[in-house]
Amino acid sequence: MRIDWALVSGMGLRSAMASVCHADRGGVWSATLTAVPMIDGPDCGLWVEVEGSGEPVTVFAHGVTSSIAELEPLAARAPGTRVLFDFRGHGRSESPDESAGYDHAAMRRDLELVTKRYEATQAFGISMGAGAILGLLEDEPDRFRRLAFFIPASLDGPNEGSPTVFPALAHLLETYPLDEVVARTIDAPAQSLLFEKRPYWRALWRQRILRMNRDGVPRALRAYVSGTFPVRNADALRRVDAPALILAHESDPIHDAAVARRLASLLPNATLRVWPEPLAMYDDLGSFAALIGAFLSGSDV
Repeated sequence: MRIDWALVSGMGLRSAMASVCHADRGGVWSATLTAVPMIDGPDCGLWVEVEGSGEPVTVFAHGVTSSIAELEPLAARAPGTRVLFDFRGHGRSESPDESAGYDHAAMRRDLELVTKRYEATQAFGISMGAGAILGLLEDEPDRFRRLAFFIPASLDGPNEGSPTVFPALAHLLETYPLDEVVARTIDAPAQSLLFEKRPYWRALWRQRILRMNRDGVPRALRAYVSGTFPVRNADALRRVDAPALILAHESDPIHDAAVARRLASLLPNATLRVWPEPLAMYDDLGSFAALIGAFLSGSDV
């Protein structure tokens, strides 16, 4: 089976943007980093990094298989305090056993814990992270003052592209060493067209796979297609009055632009931007980060 790696959670493009990225998570910390705590939740510890200071306080939530590394370049232009964290089983956060849960409800609990601890007033989420934010908003529509969503994958129904791709990826991660996973995916001939236009993606995805948590990520991938969804009833999102920016792209079977369009129709104060092909916005990442930063600063975009 071919796995389109650049589509699984939105791509971790940290090192492609020297102009907006100021840290190498391999060991060189951001100049603006003010705290690197592990906060304790009811069933696992979550790794959190806090940058900047003052208001607003924005929490940033990554996609499945990813980590803080996916968030940093996109958060770089945001004002005030930026709270970035790894969901359970991802990045440097702990990986509880499967009984603790890795479904949408569990990820929503992780987000809620971080949001309350740092008193976040704004939220930005990618794919799974977007779903966790929406789950909070379903029950508390006034939770955030400003919202941004990047490639939301599902609302109150199934994601059509995930049921085959995610279990296949989970199997690879549990069966083979990470360098073999790279050989069977990133370096496979079937992926040549994917990387032909943007060859730097190959190196970035190889780096990302080699850092994946082989315990937690497969659990999250299986739970993602277990029959639960980010929200129970998407119509409840009509009660959310906060300004929202929704960013999507066409031709992505996992992050169908139709989901973004539906979300825009539900949120009363939503602005929708759709790019013509997957991840085209990353071709000018500085401008993309500036767009996100401007919106989170309170500007119309």
